[in-house]
Amino acid sequence: MTKVLIPNPEDLELDAELVKDYLEQNPSFFVDHPELVTQLRIPHVAHGATSLLERRQEIQRDKILQMEEELNVLMVNARQNENIFRAISEMYIGLVGCTSVAELEKVVDRVCKDQLFLAQFRLLQPEDEAYIHLQAKLDGNPSYLGRLYPEIMETVFDNFAQSVALVELNYMVGEEETIFGIAAFASGSIHHFQPHMDTLFINQLGRLLSRHAVHLTC
Repeated sequence: MTKVLIPNPEDLELDAELVKDYLEQNPSFFVDHPELVTQLRIPHVAHGATSLLERRQEIQRDKILQMEEELNVLMVNARQNENIFRAISEMYIGLVGCTSVAELEKVVDRVCKDQLFLAQFRLLQPEDEAYIHLQAKLDGNPSYLGRLYPEIMETVFDNFAQSVALVELNYMVGEEETIFGIAAFASGSIHHFQPHMDTLFINQLGRLLSRHAVHLTC
């Protein structure tokens, strides 16, 4: 007769995977043993040991906070996009009737201040004192977001400015692109325009201004 060997429980070696597999296969384990939910303690770096129930509640709170943060970001972006749409619409309507560069500057400057909460807008041409410095900052790129030297800021803008968005204004003659000006948008916040930000909007704005300004400057 074959003797059946029954393993001694003390000889069994449990590891994390075996425990994990068992709990996954027995989802009612903690329902059958509710006392373990509060008795088992889980090490926590910041708060010391916590119970399973407390840990689960903490994870739920973290998830809720993360969802709230993501919702806030979406709402902020939606409001910003709405403001930008309004600003572009108002700017476009105002540009249609402009008959001079000074008038164009005035229209865009007003929209930038009223709708986009910027400090000032300037349209600089090659004969302007600071034009060469802004051209150097663009360094062959169609746009630039970031900071300028304080003395250049003071030369370009009348109002206090800490960060700028620069975009070249150009027109095409055949296949040749000719740059005839630089649009400069200033913010009083150092964080408003930064080099890592997306330039899609500012480049589109540059194209809009180019179409209207080219007939006033050339």
